[in-house]
Amino acid sequence: MTDAAILPPGPPKTLVGRQVDVELIRSFVVRAAAEGGAILVSGEPGVGKSVLLDAAAEAAAAAGIRILRAAGVEFEASVSFSALNQLLIPLHDRLEELAPAHREALSVALGLDDGPPSDRLTVSSAVLALLREAAATRPVLVIIDDLPWADRSSAVVLGFVARRLAGSRVGFLAASRSDQESFLDRTGVARHELLPLDDTAASRLVSDHFPALGPEFRQRVVAEAQGNPLALLELAAVLSGPQHALSRRPPTILPLTRRLQDLFASRVGDLPARGYASHGESWSLALALRLAAFWLLRADGEDPILLLDDVFAELDAGRRDRFAELAGEAEQVLVTAAVTADVPARLHGTEFTVAEGAIARAA
Repeated sequence: MTDAAILPPGPPKTLVGRQVDVELIRSFVVRAAAEGGAILVSGEPGVGKSVLLDAAAEAAAAAGIRILRAAGVEFEASVSFSALNQLLIPLHDRLEELAPAHREALSVALGLDDGPPSDRLTVSSAVLALLREAAATRPVLVIIDDLPWADRSSAVVLGFVARRLAGSRVGFLAASRSDQESFLDRTGVARHELLPLDDTAASRLVSDHFPALGPEFRQRVVAEAQGNPLALLELAAVLSGPQHALSRRPPTILPLTRRLQDLFASRVGDLPARGYASHGESWSLALALRLAAFWLLRADGEDPILLLDDVFAELDAGRRDRFAELAGEAEQVLVTAAVTADVPARLHGTEFTVAEGAIARAA
């Protein structure tokens, strides 16, 4: 094996609209195989971070680079060194090559041996030594997906390692959501933001996977998904189903699959309602989820009250009118607003004012 990894020509796999991103990651893989290094890929949920990591792994494997891979898991986030255990399983047979202090510290941390736990500096140094030892004969690429879910003990160790890879032939590639802090945020590690697809790439992605989907349906999917590949494919799959086969136009409210519900809910997060305004399209998504919940209840024979709490001031005129049109189909709508003029005219009805803790019907 030479000092420089040689990747096969061309991208390792076709990723629509991701040529620049794939080339950047491929270049990193080559550079890290020769001199070490770390990079963090960030982006919104569903934007394609894991797919990009897959492309990196495929390119690295083709070049003969050893791949060590792990992913943060929510239900293991409280288990000390669980991510590290997952990552280093392929190197268990090389623990004997470490110095006794490092071997003992790492064996105990990974649950391979009994004994008193060592301090984090010793464990971190042991992991770095193990990776450098493995890379002495063959370059190594460490890949960590869903970084924020890595347990804290592993996170501290991995952050230590990521900052000390210069000259090691060990690459460190991780992925994290843009809106979540990770242990690499303040380490100076290079960061690459994976952006949503532009409309051209989004339309091509839908066409490639769902060629039978009509132009109007495809345009609606592209408009609603806002360049998010997961949303593009999930929405297109729903609209390609038998229940829409004979429809000439897409439905007023697009149905949400479970994965889309999880995606949009993760965008909305735990922010208070007023906070959505500073997060762009998340405001509209929050309202869309509320309307979707209303329509699901109505489809089950319920007659729910639709609550719109001080939302119209944050929307432009187009979205304001659109949501008013949809909300106006509800039997009962309760709207709160600081300024009456913010509420679209079609939703005006009985008004109440709240002042100094008293509620009174407006004249």
